[in-house]
Formats: sequence, structure tokens, C-alpha cells
Amino acid sequence: MKKNLIRIISLIMVFALIFTFGACKDENNYEQSGNVSTTNGEESTTENKDLPKNVNPLTGKADLSDSAIGARPIAIMVENSPAARPQWGLSTPDIVIEGCVEGGITRMMWIYADAEDIPNKVGPTRSARHDYVEIAKGMNAIFVHWGGSDEKGFTLAYPTIKNLGVNNIDGMKYSGTYFFRDTTRSTSSEHRGCTSGKNIINAISKLGYSTKQTVNGWEPFEVSLEGANNVWGDTSVTGDCSAITVTFSSGYVHTFKYNAETKKYTNYLNNKAMTDGNNGKEMAVENVIVMYTPVDTLNTGKGHKEWNMEIKGEGFYVSGGVGQKIYWSKNGKSGALEFTSVNGQALVVNSGQTWIGVVPEANRSLTKVTE
Repeated sequence: MKKNLIRIISLIMVFALIFTFGACKDENNYEQSGNVSTTNGEESTTENKDLPKNVNPLTGKADLSDSAIGARPIAIMVENSPAARPQWGLSTPDIVIEGCVEGGITRMMWIYADAEDIPNKVGPTRSARHDYVEIAKGMNAIFVHWGGSDEKGFTLAYPTIKNLGVNNIDGMKYSGTYFFRDTTRSTSSEHRGCTSGKNIINAISKLGYSTKQTVNGWEPFEVSLEGANNVWGDTSVTGDCSAITVTFSSGYVHTFKYNAETKKYTNYLNNKAMTDGNNGKEMAVENVIVMYTPVDTLNTGKGHKEWNMEIKGEGFYVSGGVGQKIYWSKNGKSGALEFTSVNGQALVVNSGQTWIGVVPEANRSLTKVTE
């Protein structure tokens, strides 16, 4: 395993990025649109016909409410500055996508396949950035945010929402109805904006957004059915991984440490476990995905960032105490984010929650894997 781990790290460090690429509810008749993968010996197969309809396409667990079967996901923008921690609901999303925004900080987008899983207080809900909007569009998600970037001469969050026709719920329009301010913290108001699952459901109904998923292949990866043993796409490049550390900036260093009993990786930000502001529960996930990409600073005068999503990029997938190199891609601004194993097959992840970090290519060498 040690030799294999060294091989993984060497591959990740040496390969250049050389390839380029030229609803919570529906009131009637749902259909399961996601792919859920099971394994048989050394082969991974995708079979939907015999699976329960209530399998969550993002976690592999048969726990979807009736209203969420065949529905579009919900994507919520959440702040991650020190004043926003601990975030309310941090332990609940199916997928967390985190990446750099201006000032060296990160922001998160929480993805839920089932709006009924969104807690009664979620946030701090914060403003959108265009890279997140594009990822949400690729998933055909209903996008929830409180404000957004908008600078003359640049296609930032608000223009991207308009240009791509993204169904969105904005706290700048609906503060006091579908959004509210927490009253338990003494920090400034922008760090206390919240919403709830019930409010989001009501807003979707009021705004008349369709909740039925009509886009195929919106899921970023295939997922093993809960209880199945996932077979890696290429076992020759897997290696032990008891912890992985990734660096967004000097003030945002994440370390995910594996617990063999729970089979989860606990998320430590700057050596401190991240916890849920609602219940104190530590954030722990079954799957950790790192995707490396160049991150540029736009000349907006405010340091807005732009992730290069027009490439075939490299990354790392960690689960169950082992890890392997992967590839990622996104087919245009409206296309879905996709992950593949090194053999070119769709990445199959283990059942459970997933954290995805969009890490600057410049910080790739700071990635540390511990056996």
C-alpha cells in the first residue's frame, strides 16, 4: 500500500492539466432519475429497475420522502468566515462544495436531494458567486442565496443567474418572508442570515418553480447503494489514507481524519473540528473529493475569483481509509460536473455524505496524505 500511495501522490504532482474541453416536490407522478450503482465482483454496474424509488441519488440511502422522488436538488449558499461558525445545519447536506472567493476565504454550497432534510435553521446564508451558480445550473438545482456579486463589465453571480435562467430564491428580495436573521449571536447582521427547509418549500411553491428533475446525468458521480461494498475503478493506484490535508489559503486549511469505526472522515478546519451550530455535531463525511483547478483573481477591484472549469482536471478521492487519483470535467457553464476514475469510468463513490473541495492548482503541492 505504501508504494501505491507514493504512486498516487507522484501522479497527482507530476501530471499537468493538459486536456481541454473545446426540486424538492412535484405534486404528481414522480420518477427516479438518478443512477445508483451496485457492485458485483470486480465490476461496477448501474441498475435502477430493481431499486427502491426512494433511494437518494446523492447518498445511496433509501430515505427520500415521497415528495423528493424524482425531484430537483436544492443548492444553498453558506458562509464560512470565522464570524459565521459554527454554521447551522452543517452536518445535514448530502454534498458540500467548498471553494475560494475573495479575500482568501472560502464559501460553501450545500446540496440536498430532499428539501425535507433541510433543518429549521440553515446558514448563515450568504451571497452567490458565479462559479457556484454554474455548478448549480449543471445539476438543475433550485438555487438559494442571500445576494450575489455584480460588478459592471464582469459576468458575476447575478448576470450568470439571469443568463443561465437559474431558478433562484434570493434573501435580498425575501428577507422577512423566506429568510430571517438569527438573534442568538452578537456578530453583525450579515453573518446571521438564515432560512429553513419549510421556508424554501413554501418559496418554491409561491414562485411557481417546477420541482420535477428533467435533466439526465445531473449527479456528479454514481453512488453505491447503502450497504454495498464499492469496488475501486483501478485498485492498482489506491493507497492507505487515514487523513488528507488540503489548503485553500493560509487561513483555510482542511484536514479530514478517518475514523475506522464510523467509516467517516471528520472535517478539521485549521486543526479545529467543524461542528453544527444547531446540535454541536461534528461534520463527518463518508467521501472526500478534491478537485484541482487554476483560480484567477478578476480585476473587479474587490478580488473576485474565477475557477477555471473549462478543463479536464485532476483530483483525489478518499473513502473508507483509502484514496485514489481521479479526473473531473464540466461541459460548459450549464453542463454537469462529472468525476471519473483513472480508467475513464464514471467515479463510483461509497454511500453517504460527500465533501468536494475546489482547490487552487497553485496549492496542489500543499496537499498532504497520511497513511
